Amino acid sequence: MNSKTKAWAVTLAVFLASIAVAANRFKPPPVMQALIADLNVDMVTGGWFMGVASLAGVALAIPTAFILTRLGLRLTGIIALSCTVAGSVLGALAGNAAMLLAGRIIEGFSIGLMAVVAPTAISMWCEPRERGMPMGLWATWVPAGNVIMFNVAHPLLNAFGWQAVWWFGALLAFVALVTFALVVREPQRTAAQVQAHRQQTASERGAHSALGAFFRVLLNLPAWLLALSFGLFGFAVIGYNTWAPAFLTETLSIPPAAASFYASLMFLAAIPGNLAAGWAVDRTPRRHPLLTATFVVTGAMLAWSFGLRTVWIVAPYMLVMGFFSNWIPTITFTLAPEKVPSIEFAGMGLAITITCGNLGSLTGPPILAAALEGGNWTAGSVLIVLAMAAGTLATLAVWWLARYRPSVPAAAVEA
Repeated sequence: MNSKTKAWAVTLAVFLASIAVAANRFKPPPVMQALIADLNVDMVTGGWFMGVASLAGVALAIPTAFILTRLGLRLTGIIALSCTVAGSVLGALAGNAAMLLAGRIIEGFSIGLMAVVAPTAISMWCEPRERGMPMGLWATWVPAGNVIMFNVAHPLLNAFGWQAVWWFGALLAFVALVTFALVVREPQRTAAQVQAHRQQTASERGAHSALGAFFRVLLNLPAWLLALSFGLFGFAVIGYNTWAPAFLTETLSIPPAAASFYASLMFLAAIPGNLAAGWAVDRTPRRHPLLTATFVVTGAMLAWSFGLRTVWIVAPYMLVMGFFSNWIPTITFTLAPEKVPSIEFAGMGLAITITCGNLGSLTGPPILAAALEGGNWTAGSVLIVLAMAAGTLATLAVWWLARYRPSVPAAAVEA
């Protein structure tokens, strides 16, 4: 097997692994009403069924870089997928909310690990000039996993109960685990690469240590403001997507299976949205105003999130909203490595962004649930719009600071 074929084999293996992790993350929303009824919990607890999976992602975003260095690519990936299998099996056997939440926390470890393992594997195996397409494919892992789970869950629920959704998630993750273990390896280094790595390791001791990088980024205001905007985006979008199926069923009398399908359209449209955003980002130097404009458009559309009153508008709304809202992650992850003092700390800048994104995804579903108790859907829309407005202000602050604190040049980041 030549190097290009092997690179694509690794790319497809980590893509399958990432989809399995993402699909398991989105198990609760399409069966939320069944979970609430069967486990006899309120909407806030139901929100935690979704949000708590991001808890480990918050804790692991920064340490994952150290874990990967210590354990290696293959073992870290195997641990991540094993957490998904174990957490899903525990959830399938759960007889109460506490046991289900414990399973979701275990699953969450895989989210934090795989978000770093997969792009690292692609970067190791693919030459920089040939990395765009593999990275573009992998970038669709979250929407792809969402679409799969939102459309598989209801047939399984109707036939076997909500536990079947968890068993399906465990099976999908197990298949991905076996594939990952058989296919993914770290590429062998040439003698020149080994020597360069030794020189780099020696030069990075001291001032450029991981701990030193962390503290330098910790004091970097633009990096934190950009991360804050991404966290508020996660709060709004993941919070909305968690409760969208229940809203469509309760207010528009859409059958649960159809409601899940409609909600999945937002993530289906995210796939071309991500690709379009990447195309736009590569062709404009004005990335800060592009990010702010995307926040404004997404926030304006989310004002109608729980205000839809006719069935015919639901599908177009989800498709358009999904397409434009998912420009935000692409632009954010392009800017994040540029918002740190020097290129050596680019990874830490990304880790800060991922941490805040996971924190938003963790808190969005339960906080929105508290606002939505008693069918107060308007309060949910107001809360989402306030989050997006705050995120827009954060992007404006980043844009303003960019005039006085120059970013790391994009060419240096790519190098």
